[in-house]
Amino acid sequence: MAVNVERTEQFVEILRESSEKLVVVDFYSTTCPPCLVVDQILGQLASQYPTVAFYKVDVKKFSDVAMQCRISATPTLQFFRKGRSINEVKGANKTAIVQAIDAGLSDNGGETAAAFGVVGHSDLTRLVLKTKSECLNQDDDHPMDNIFTEGASRLQSDVDEQLVIHVSFNQPIRLHSLMLKAPLEHAPRSLKLFVNRTDVGFDDAEAAEATQQIEMTKEIYERGGVVNLRYVRFQNVNSLSIFVADNLGDDDVTAISQLAFIGTAINSANVSDIRQGEEGHSH
Repeated sequence: MAVNVERTEQFVEILRESSEKLVVVDFYSTTCPPCLVVDQILGQLASQYPTVAFYKVDVKKFSDVAMQCRISATPTLQFFRKGRSINEVKGANKTAIVQAIDAGLSDNGGETAAAFGVVGHSDLTRLVLKTKSECLNQDDDHPMDNIFTEGASRLQSDVDEQLVIHVSFNQPIRLHSLMLKAPLEHAPRSLKLFVNRTDVGFDDAEAAEATQQIEMTKEIYERGGVVNLRYVRFQNVNSLSIFVADNLGDDDVTAISQLAFIGTAINSANVSDIRQGEEGHSH
């Protein structure tokens, strides 16, 4: 069973506990029917994952903690390692919760991670908020959803070679690198990246100053498709828009097999933030 948090200081202790193990925190409301379903799910999972710590936080009783953790709806589950939130699941989705636990158990907190060979950073593609992401000029038979997992499917342009890909994340991230896989004759060549702009269209993308421009080459793809970004410009990324102007084969169709985001999730809660809220909280 998940343990109820009874005082604000206990949440600080939970963050410290996450330095040793994966901690799952269920932010719930007593008036939320799906929260009861999540409570049952966590009761089942607690016996399946004895090395994982499960806790519950009443968002009305501990509104300061909920605010620091950026909780906007219940139920919301956050997954902590080494004092930081590494994942989030909204709703009573057992499959998503299990996947997040499994991902958390394989996550080492980012200290020695090496996503796609980039040491010190993790694959953050799991944080993509698909319901708020879209692609302009996609072929409906080859949509954007295909590129967030490795496989035979791909994203493909429709009426011409250009694409505008809008990606939203479920928490802020520091983005270090991108990884693209694509068939070389259709692989993106000229990219323009825009941080925290979801209003970019084709005309805007052509004319506007980008956060960074990238020229992909055959050699980059053959080395694994990883391209490092100007890290200082990508320190607080909530969304990323990618304008693909053309492709290596100068073809009318551009295709992407996989797109991954490499970096570090920004803490949605930390010990100092929680401590700041302790003084004014009453029990």
